[in-house]
Amino acid sequence: MYRLGDHTYVEPLVNSWMAWWLTVAPVPASLNVHSYQVPLLKAYLQSPVFHAKSEREPKLIGGSFVGIPPERANEVRSLLQKTVAEQEKRLRMAEALEEFQSFLMAEAKGQSLEPLYEKIPAPLKGLVELVYDYSNRPSVQILEGLTYRSEYYMPQLQSLRLARLQTDVDRRTFFSTPRLLSEGQIDWPVQFVDERARQLFALDREPRPLGYIRELLGPSVRSDEELLPLLSDAPLPSAPRWMESKVRVRYLGHATVLIEWKGISVLVDPVISVRPSAGGMERLSYADLPEKIDYVLITHAHGDHFYLESLLRLRHRIQHLVVPRSRGVLFGDVSLKLMAQALGFKSVLDPDIFESIPLPDGEIVIAPFLGEHGDLGHAKSAFVVRAGQEKILFAADSTCLDENVYRYVRENLGELTTAFMNSETEGSPLTFTIEALFPKKRDRKLEKNRRCRGSNAAEGLRLLEVIGARRVYSYAMGLEPWLEHVIGPASAPESVRMQDSDHLIAEARTRGLVAERLCGPREFFIEA
Repeated sequence: MYRLGDHTYVEPLVNSWMAWWLTVAPVPASLNVHSYQVPLLKAYLQSPVFHAKSEREPKLIGGSFVGIPPERANEVRSLLQKTVAEQEKRLRMAEALEEFQSFLMAEAKGQSLEPLYEKIPAPLKGLVELVYDYSNRPSVQILEGLTYRSEYYMPQLQSLRLARLQTDVDRRTFFSTPRLLSEGQIDWPVQFVDERARQLFALDREPRPLGYIRELLGPSVRSDEELLPLLSDAPLPSAPRWMESKVRVRYLGHATVLIEWKGISVLVDPVISVRPSAGGMERLSYADLPEKIDYVLITHAHGDHFYLESLLRLRHRIQHLVVPRSRGVLFGDVSLKLMAQALGFKSVLDPDIFESIPLPDGEIVIAPFLGEHGDLGHAKSAFVVRAGQEKILFAADSTCLDENVYRYVRENLGELTTAFMNSETEGSPLTFTIEALFPKKRDRKLEKNRRCRGSNAAEGLRLLEVIGARRVYSYAMGLEPWLEHVIGPASAPESVRMQDSDHLIAEARTRGLVAERLCGPREFFIEA
């Protein structure tokens, strides 16, 4: 009997690129192909040596460089040709959307928009509404639910790539490097909603005969010698449900926290890693998690929080997926609810601020989440998990820009005695990974001070004081090596970010709080 090996990761791909919201949601994915992927592949083909070298240069991490060896440039050329041919309609739609939005901005000054419906380009007809804001600024509003039923949603481009992880640094940059098939890997052309995908992921806790697995993967497997290194016949680790009343916290790294009490399990922002065959930092992996996870909470769509590689692998265990509510005004304010449903999640909830999800002897309450998105109105939620009398805030990358928001939280929910929060002074640039959503012709000068950041030490300390916290855990710092392909290498101890985190922890302790910066797996208990 065999299960997926401890070293086997399964990358969900869309046309050989990692699956995340910007490659899955139909309209953003079309813009991304048109304005990012195609130009990036063309740039690589002009200078493959420069790209391959730059992608590994520490000072350039996060830049738009393709980390593929120059000797494989012909495969990149083939991918580019395939992309242009197979996604021709997406490319036309993206171009039409960009041009029509510019036309609308020039023509619509407050008069009725009704005559302009005749001007909507053919690729957009039936999928948009023309709207003003209260200052008579026009925009094209996408009817997102319709786009998943349109030709622009292309699940036929989806596949799963099975591979063996030797070291954490082997994985190339998430956003800028397509995945070319390498020796020892299996490329399985299967849509994510296919029942066979669920059967594959169930192997994490349900071993099966080799013949069953071979038949499941079909022609993608050429021999048992190719398949066996990706499997294991070792005994499964025990993962019993935690039935005690005291709250058990299992920290898995970055923003991933598992809260358990009285048989209830709540998992926040899962980014789960497999174990490298060559060793590395200790970690908890898929086989260590409960067979049933009652709720998974997603704070926002950034790739280090809404990580489809982990979510799809856990999908069959997740009873309810809770995501932030989209307003749908901006192209990039995608509905994670619609996306998750299209990807096969059965129960997806998107409650609004202060709405509550009841639990036995507890509840999950949606809390406000300020900042982090460079002033863009993209969906995001913080969460308060009440386990018995204990109230735990998962603030993720929230910025305490207005302490009165947290006064409302305390007035309505009482003291939040435990807080998990990021300490991030610098943050990534506004358009990092999402440049394709912005018009090419715009004044970029004023954008330079808009960052995707969390609270600095002063803001974090004020937040803690206002909510009445007695414990703070600084998390989501990107210190674990398995995050490197998503957000780059860990910050150095002397960096501004880490020094600010040090200050937050030291000052919190001075004020009498239990304060700690988390890194790598931890288990501890919280009692009121």
